[in-house]
Amino acid sequence: MTRRIETALLVDDDDAFRTTLQGALRRRGVVARTAATIDEGLVALEYEPVDLVVIDYRMPRGDGLSALASYRKLQPDAAIVMLTGFGDIPLAVAAMREGADTLLSKPVDADKLLREAANLREAASLRDRQRPPPSSAAAPTPPPGSLKLDELEREAIRAALRESGGVVATAAKLLGIDRRTLQRKLRKLGS
Repeated sequence: MTRRIETALLVDDDDAFRTTLQGALRRRGVVARTAATIDEGLVALEYEPVDLVVIDYRMPRGDGLSALASYRKLQPDAAIVMLTGFGDIPLAVAAMREGADTLLSKPVDADKLLREAANLREAASLRDRQRPPPSSAAAPTPPPGSLKLDELEREAIRAALRESGGVVATAAKLLGIDRRTLQRKLRKLGS
């Protein structure tokens, strides 16, 4: 069962789009607040947490991409969706790295937005339940020289593949290497 989105903050400099989306979310039972600037949105989050943050990529005084880390820090459990009319794969990867959960193209349908956000929150909730509780003792630091370069490389590649959903091209971009190089390394490592 997906977790329902009850509160949202919409950060967009386009007044017409922002108020239209706010009205659509309110008609669906979501308490939706708005902000016209990145700073206004950050101030709003300091006082009232939300389930969903929707932020535009292109804003007149600073882009949404550079503000994602600040929004994530204030709302670690919220679904953060970046909207753009200029979507491409490198932007989507950059948005994910900076703290967005997903990138959607404008104009966005309110039902699709809520469905996507609820699914993101449910997935995060499942990950949290499957994560083992933190240990009271700190993990011991391995002695110098005990780490093998191949093991570190294999773990980095596996983490990138997990984060990219198994898409080799996306994982290669996350690692900062060419796709063909990653494919050769996967064959070499037997992953």
